Amino acid sequence: MNARTDAVARLEPELASLVRRLEMTSRRRGYPMERAHYLLLSLLLDGEKSSAELAEALGLDHSTVVRQVAAVEERGYATRVPHPRDGRSMLLRATPEAAAAVAAMRRTRCERLDRLLADWPEAEREQFGALLARFNAALVRAEREEAGR
Repeated sequence: MNARTDAVARLEPELASLVRRLEMTSRRRGYPMERAHYLLLSLLLDGEKSSAELAEALGLDHSTVVRQVAAVEERGYATRVPHPRDGRSMLLRATPEAAAAVAAMRRTRCERLDRLLADWPEAEREQFGALLARFNAALVRAEREEAGR
């Protein structure tokens, strides 16, 4: 194996372990909201969006987003408002309750991350964040390429 392949071979089981541990932790921790709702509402806190815009941003099919939107509406975290440029369609808007719930979840998650990375120098935290952002961007590109976008 060449050096690049060796590095990939070392990464693969680490990523598999990471995914398993994140799923396990998410189930055990009893977060105040589901991850899917947290991600959707985080987008809505940046401004009103259509369900199609949410689906695109989240990399999900429209029917999945419609179900998630129904769930957050039921919990009082989102409302529908008329689209300003198209009276036939609606946009989704996060409620103040959503903003509070997302802030609480973000605080909980950041506190845990801070504890996990407590003995890491700040430069390594920054580097890890930058590399993770780069990896996530590569995942998004790959998803779009595989979907033929």
